[in-house]
Amino acid sequence: MNTTMSEASSTSLRMAVEAARAAAKAAAHTAALILIEADGGGGNIHRAWRGEGPADAWCVVTSAHFTAHLLSESHGDRAHVTLTGITPAAYEQMRTWAEDRDDCRHDHGCVCLDDPWPTLAFLSESTEECRIDYRRADEDERGSARLAFNRITVTLFDEPVTVVDTLLRIARAAA
Repeated sequence: MNTTMSEASSTSLRMAVEAARAAAKAAAHTAALILIEADGGGGNIHRAWRGEGPADAWCVVTSAHFTAHLLSESHGDRAHVTLTGITPAAYEQMRTWAEDRDDCRHDHGCVCLDDPWPTLAFLSESTEECRIDYRRADEDERGSARLAFNRITVTLFDEPVTVVDTLLRIARAAA
């Protein structure tokens, strides 16, 4: 009985894994360009160094209104992002859009939250970061929001780039 993998199989597997990794890295750089475009076209992409930021990332995107780490545990399509300088009106539009997108479609026995994103009034009353949740109460924390000097900072820990793109466009349009 042969208990070792053949050299051809080993080489094929290694090449397939390297190709998948290269594809995910290319997807992350494409996602970075999409986020820069959503914020008006100004921004930089640089290589993420181990330990730089909240998680390992394919790359880091910086712009005037956000910083995003394209998460390496994704296929290049998810980001840890901090959106800055959001006006109260833009935040309310972002919150409404996000909550409508994740609207509860369950019956009366569900455990979904009515307001997973903190309201502007709640942010105004708090001096600390406020938790942003997913709609379902049994899921992990989604991120946080904080109001300071009439501007809001939103951090989302693991968000699809398509969602971040829309949130950036809402913020820019309402600014």
